[in-house]
Amino acid sequence: MKQIIISAAKAAFKVSWLLIKVYVPLSLLSAFLRQIGFFDWLSPYLSPIMEFIGLPGKASLTLIASFLGNVYAGIATIPSLNLSAREITILGIVIGFSHNLLVETGILIKLRFASVRIAFFRIVLGLFAGFLANLILPEYIYGVVLNPFFKSVPQVDWYKVTMGMLTTIAQIIVLVFFIQVAYETLKRWAFVQRIKPAFHSFGRFFGISGGGVVPWLTGFFFGIVYGSGIMFQFVKNGLIKHKDASLITVFLVLAHAIVEDSLVFAIVGGNFWIILLTRISIAFIVLKILSIGNTFKQLYKIGAVKESDFNDEK
Repeated sequence: MKQIIISAAKAAFKVSWLLIKVYVPLSLLSAFLRQIGFFDWLSPYLSPIMEFIGLPGKASLTLIASFLGNVYAGIATIPSLNLSAREITILGIVIGFSHNLLVETGILIKLRFASVRIAFFRIVLGLFAGFLANLILPEYIYGVVLNPFFKSVPQVDWYKVTMGMLTTIAQIIVLVFFIQVAYETLKRWAFVQRIKPAFHSFGRFFGISGGGVVPWLTGFFFGIVYGSGIMFQFVKNGLIKHKDASLITVFLVLAHAIVEDSLVFAIVGGNFWIILLTRISIAFIVLKILSIGNTFKQLYKIGAVKESDFNDEK
């Protein structure tokens, strides 16, 4: 156990420090842009797009806040907009695919898993998913505001921004450490050898090798920051191939922190199950299509890492 903890701590420190160096400045930039009114200035230009996905023009503020900030920045704008459960659900679907673009894209670029094009891919796919949802969803959707005291904050509170960053940094360090402990423990646990084929078969169905399953599922449940950090460590250890990195990256930008990001929209009246199942379905369908043949070699066109760059990084 002592050796497991030492190995996990070393790996967690390297990964966490790399992520924190990107996360902090980009989070500060997002808060600064909000404070100077950049989101408010940009939102009217997006009003025509809102009609395309069945939303009123005022909802563009939520999209901009989520694109350049995070899910919670977008959520903070919703209570003052008087939107229906159907409209909040559509917003939840779109934003689920395309939020926190500055921070998450910056991390993927820093780790050399993606280029800036991946952010535009997320926006386009998110808007397309919103368009489909507007066509398919019934006029009335059940939704209950779980937190009736939820209020938007008109100004940036730098104390809350700072505390949010500090708590997130602590979460990154702790979670990455425990993921590493779990991984090191599982490697030494005989029972894992019995169930490993099932996980590997699941990964192979979607074109991902056994080495890629851990970072893939980590990102799926906990977020891009954690999934990409673990994947970076696996690449360094030679456990992940270029195909794995490309497919996992594309999948994670579409479906990460899947429960949390879907649940927060239920707080303000969205339908949790529609948002969750829509994101999961589209992400897995896209992943399966992209895993066919050598399609993954073309994913650099939408922002995934090129094979030559991946090999250089290794």
